[in-house]
Amino acid sequence: MPRPAHSPDRERPTAAAVRHVLEAVLDLDHPLEARPSPDGRRVAVTVAGPGGTHVQLVDPAGRAAGGTRSGRFPRWLPDSRTLLLVTEADATGLPALTLWDSLDGRTTTLASIPGETEDLLVADDGSEVLLLVADDGAERDGMHLGLPVRLGHDPAPESFRPDAGRRRLLHGTLPEQPRSLRLREVGPPDLTVWNVAWRGGTRAIATASSENLPSGYYRGRLVDVDLTDGGTRTLYTPQGQLAAPALTPDGRRAVVVEGISIVAGRPVLVDLTDGTVTRPTAAEDTTWLLPDPDDPDRLLLAGWAGTGSRVARVRLDPEADGGADVTTVWQEQAVLGGPTFQPALALSADGTLAAAVLDAPGRPPQAVVATTAGPDAWAWRPVTALNPDSAASTALAPVRTRETSWTSADGRPVHGLLLDAPGTPAPGSDGPGPRPLAVLVHGGPSWQWSAGHAPGDVLGLAPALAAAGWLVLLPNVRGSSGYGLDHALAVVGDFGRGDLDDLLTGVTAAVGRGEAAPGRAAVLGHSYGGYLAAMAARSGAFRAAVVVSAPTDWLSFAHTSNIGGGYEHTYGIGDARTPEGRAALVAHSPVFRPAPDTPVLVLHGERDRVTPVSQAHELYRAWSRGGAAPVELHVYPGEGHEFTDPAHLLDAAARAEAWLARHVLGEDAAQPPKDRTP
Repeated sequence: MPRPAHSPDRERPTAAAVRHVLEAVLDLDHPLEARPSPDGRRVAVTVAGPGGTHVQLVDPAGRAAGGTRSGRFPRWLPDSRTLLLVTEADATGLPALTLWDSLDGRTTTLASIPGETEDLLVADDGSEVLLLVADDGAERDGMHLGLPVRLGHDPAPESFRPDAGRRRLLHGTLPEQPRSLRLREVGPPDLTVWNVAWRGGTRAIATASSENLPSGYYRGRLVDVDLTDGGTRTLYTPQGQLAAPALTPDGRRAVVVEGISIVAGRPVLVDLTDGTVTRPTAAEDTTWLLPDPDDPDRLLLAGWAGTGSRVARVRLDPEADGGADVTTVWQEQAVLGGPTFQPALALSADGTLAAAVLDAPGRPPQAVVATTAGPDAWAWRPVTALNPDSAASTALAPVRTRETSWTSADGRPVHGLLLDAPGTPAPGSDGPGPRPLAVLVHGGPSWQWSAGHAPGDVLGLAPALAAAGWLVLLPNVRGSSGYGLDHALAVVGDFGRGDLDDLLTGVTAAVGRGEAAPGRAAVLGHSYGGYLAAMAARSGAFRAAVVVSAPTDWLSFAHTSNIGGGYEHTYGIGDARTPEGRAALVAHSPVFRPAPDTPVLVLHGERDRVTPVSQAHELYRAWSRGGAAPVELHVYPGEGHEFTDPAHLLDAAARAEAWLARHVLGEDAAQPPKDRTP
């Protein structure tokens, strides 16, 4: 793997440690989702790594059980033998829907898929399929790198039209014998679909909006879709955003999660017969729901719990506090998740075996299974053994992860994580004592720092800096998920104020406990976190700041971002359509504030459509002209909202580490050559 900065024989120990951790993590294979067969005898695990993405089959004891195939979205048919996969481009140049007989190994291409598959659903009886597909050119949000869907080469010119880039539903009837099938569009013709629930037949439940851009997701509603003609009926118009819809087996009730932005929130239940809406508030931070097939008043849910996750059973009860009795059946300081990187499960047909991906400190992520009843209920056991004796496990072995908390300026309790390596000397020191502090701010803001093997936001620098001897604070400031919807909503209308106080009081608390060295702190952030890092650079609390893929001018963001018009409205930052709203957007924007005395490093992807690269240029030009502190900007070609090219990621991380070493530690940190193309 290319070395991004300078030759290893001149590398400082902290720089070498950061590079070593990041290179090792980049070499890992990551399980993305795990799905048990209907009979519970096998598990299909999707694995992504340096060699590509494939599906492997194992049994609940972790033994190989049917080989591997390149592809994604494994979906079992009721025979527990046959799977559907989305595979790479076929002879037409399009992705393909492929049938895989896992016993004899044969595969059959059933259809070309005219777009990027975002979900694949199979009818309960296995006779039909429904695909949620994004058209070529469809814009995507930051969770999908902020890059448009491309099925081939970039067009020249790239064209933009209001009716282009939809997400639509395609339906097909599976043939009795393996042969091609016809996918037909089933609507809705006038809406963009963001999530869909379906169990077969002519009814689907979807979250949808009239806007094709991801900004429309912020104004989505729950609709009942008639797949015979694409007609829709609005079931529920939320106050926030919707995700994770599901249907009861009898088709009489729909459930969905309502929250804010990257949705974790509270369940909403809609009776499809009479339209009655039930909104229990007791089941906070839900990200995945499944109705009980035998009792319409019971749900199984997965969701966040502080810096970890949980599984709970919910029984609706109007007399109970919050409208429901919630019984947690599993909770840990770890993430039990799936392909959306949020807590989620998959179940066998009878619901007795659950599968997921478990990501926890101290061990690489693995696919896991658990029985849902009996003496060993919800005791997760791994069924994969990915990355045995990996370099990442060795590199991260000294790093410990701890929960921490403090009180903000207005009395709000704030929580987060501390990462450090107790046996590793602090940079520039040979003995014990307070360490230099790196505060890393996650994106969202309705995302969060959760305890995992190698937390990946902000260039993956959290475990790398901790391994190099820094004390790393990962704050879940107001706006974060995991602490109830009220905490997530507390940032609305208060962007860059109360959340900034949460961050600064976290620094004060770490110094007050004697863990962080006074006057030796840096702040780094990605996306919303980069915005808050830019705001924090003016506080005087930090010697250096690193701003990655960040919005810094909310007025231009409203007109140029593919989530503009939705995001800033959701968070109450301002409204570009009114003079008062435009003034508020300007007031919240770092580019319109005096340049800080803190050195600021700006890193951005050239093709980012969520926070366009113009945001980085604005900040660089405004602050390099207006202040005495150093400001640098580095733009990475071909990259979107997050960096995916390993050489680019390593280069950006090396520049960030060198910036901290020079301006926080006072070390002579050599930068990569200025004329080098990563």
